[in-house]
Amino acid sequence: MITFSFYGTSHGEGYGGAIEGLPDGFVFDVEEINKQLARRKQGYGRSGRQTFEDVAVFEDACGNKVTVNGEVKFFVANACRESRPEITALRSGHSDVVGRARYPELTVRQIAEFSSARSSVCYVVLGAICKQYLAQKGIFTYHYVEKIGGISSRNRYVFGKSENQPHFAVLHCPCRYATELMKQAVDKARREGNSLGGIVAVGATGVPMGLGEIAPYSERLDAQIACHLMGIPSVKGIGFGINDKFASLSGVETHDELEVKNGKIVYATDKCGGIVAGLTTGRDILCRLTVKPVPTVKGVATVDSGTLAVAEQHFERADTCVVPNVGVIAENILAFVLANQILKQEKEL
Repeated sequence: MITFSFYGTSHGEGYGGAIEGLPDGFVFDVEEINKQLARRKQGYGRSGRQTFEDVAVFEDACGNKVTVNGEVKFFVANACRESRPEITALRSGHSDVVGRARYPELTVRQIAEFSSARSSVCYVVLGAICKQYLAQKGIFTYHYVEKIGGISSRNRYVFGKSENQPHFAVLHCPCRYATELMKQAVDKARREGNSLGGIVAVGATGVPMGLGEIAPYSERLDAQIACHLMGIPSVKGIGFGINDKFASLSGVETHDELEVKNGKIVYATDKCGGIVAGLTTGRDILCRLTVKPVPTVKGVATVDSGTLAVAEQHFERADTCVVPNVGVIAENILAFVLANQILKQEKEL
């Protein structure tokens, strides 16, 4: 199994980590990892900090290649290193208040530093390595934006084709018309010092049938996916397949159809999102993440921790919309979950 440990702070030297459990002899491309790190930073609605480049540096790298031989160590330097003032006008949507309850020995600024979403660079590095491992097996993870600020995509996403549309790079939405409306909404929110959330779909294609576990419940593949994806900052909900439609439709309407192809029984439809009883069906794994708006916004009343008086919430440089970027993080984390399960089952054989 793949295990890892990460360290770092948002405005310190940077983030680093150690990864164990990858198969010895597996060779991965560092440039492909840096491409994923660049995707994590890019996007309409990001703050000025995202103009800095993230570069992963690996111990024992030979040029742009790393051959796994035990532990893999890496470091991603912070281009933006600065000392920031203490936060007293508490932000209820950040770790400010709850963090003080859990770590009373730390300041709010210290808590904000180590709970920052910038730590996701570590998970992208991990996932980007796993994406390369999965690609050798014909498995690929992806994501696309379905909704931002109440504006929904009208077009169906098609793996390998939607990404090639010129407008897709803007907000990772397969619909050009919706993309333009989303851009306008993001621009308006930015001018007002506000932020927007949305829904991003995360999937994997090429996954064989029978990957995962039935028991215990916590080891079911959808449970593992949900556990890891729900840990991404700003993610507040997850649903598989047709998601909330399961609640309003009947069993007859929601069941997946079976058919025979090349002498084998296969799933003809994918309402379940590619997983049944904790095991993959052979269809695309597909889940949807609900992403809340970034909580650093202007004009919100709060309490000052020093005076206990009403104050305006602390505001500093922040993203306006991170929905597409959550998708990048999520597809890389999904790659880790799948690679980890494959390695586990291969070891059992």
